[in-house]
Amino acid sequence: MPLLVLLGCGENTADRTRIAEVEASVSGGGTANQVSDDAVRKGSLVGAANLADGAPYTVRTIANPGVIIGDISGGSPTDTSITPTHDLRVCRPFSQSLVPSRDGGVGNAVVWLSGVASGPKDDAPRRARLTLDGCRLEPRVQRVALASTVLVNGRDAMLSRLQFTVEGEAEPRATVLLSDVGQIVPTDASSVKPGLVRVHDDLHPWVRAYIVVAAHPFVAVTAADGQFRFDGVPPGRYTLHVWHERLGTQEKKVRVDGGVQTRVSVEY
Repeated sequence: MPLLVLLGCGENTADRTRIAEVEASVSGGGTANQVSDDAVRKGSLVGAANLADGAPYTVRTIANPGVIIGDISGGSPTDTSITPTHDLRVCRPFSQSLVPSRDGGVGNAVVWLSGVASGPKDDAPRRARLTLDGCRLEPRVQRVALASTVLVNGRDAMLSRLQFTVEGEAEPRATVLLSDVGQIVPTDASSVKPGLVRVHDDLHPWVRAYIVVAAHPFVAVTAADGQFRFDGVPPGRYTLHVWHERLGTQEKKVRVDGGVQTRVSVEY
């Protein structure tokens, strides 16, 4: 359903808030073992870094930017029970929350804008950590900058072979072997270009995580309340994409005006 249109104006343009009338389109439902969907494959975490003419995102100061404040809702706390089938001295049954949720929000959703030509420099971390502990990877979903280094830390006394793959790419971006407790293996191959990188252990198929790589700052991973915010957005019309491993994808057309806070709500 389209959102109601509300417009509030104050003396200060920073206090102006618009809730745009935008229609959501839904691209199927995801599962814990399914990442293949058109929004991720085509439109656009990879495409978010480039315009239609192929020109890359450029860093520059925006004189009168807008702000997008949003929330992803429709979630409920959902725990998935995992029962490992081998390496049972290390891998004991556990529960994992694939849809962290607080007050109806949806956590671990990836939100991004496509069609942004220029704006602030990306401030995502250039060093991140991915930890295999108790036969699970943490964090489940995280965002890193282009050309960043991921430190893979193995805390389990077993052999693991982690594959870093992106839908549509013929070969894994990286393969990391872990065998010793306390082993740390750095890799920067997973972040050579934008994409949603799936990390999975092909020796333990229940072990999984996601790394979000983008070339501009208008990308977020939601916490359990489902909130996100993009500051410094150049005025213009964009597409806002949402992906969740369990709930699937959605997208909305969003118009951003200078000095205006645009509120966007997406409901699963």
